[in-house]
Amino acid sequence: MAQQQQISLPAKLINGGIAGMVGVTCVFPIDLAKTRLQNQRSGQQLYRNMMDCLIKTVKSEGYFGMYRELLNTKGVTGLYRGLGATLMR
Repeated sequence: MAQQQQISLPAKLINGGIAGMVGVTCVFPIDLAKTRLQNQRSGQQLYRNMMDCLIKTVKSEGYFGMYRELLNTKGVTGLYRGLGATLMR
């Protein structure tokens, strides 16, 4: 069996930061679409499905419009959410 190599603290910090950024970058647009679909009123249906919601959001607000709420509420530190779990290992 191969020996496992210990990962240094700076490497853990970098890896945790990258993991958090990738996770938030992938999950936040899906969560935004889910929230917008749930907040629709039955008489005022703006979106047909999740893909339609994402396409209309990008067309109306631009690609970074999907992340505007994240940056407004949590700031840049919202991208590093995976860091704490990585450091606790």
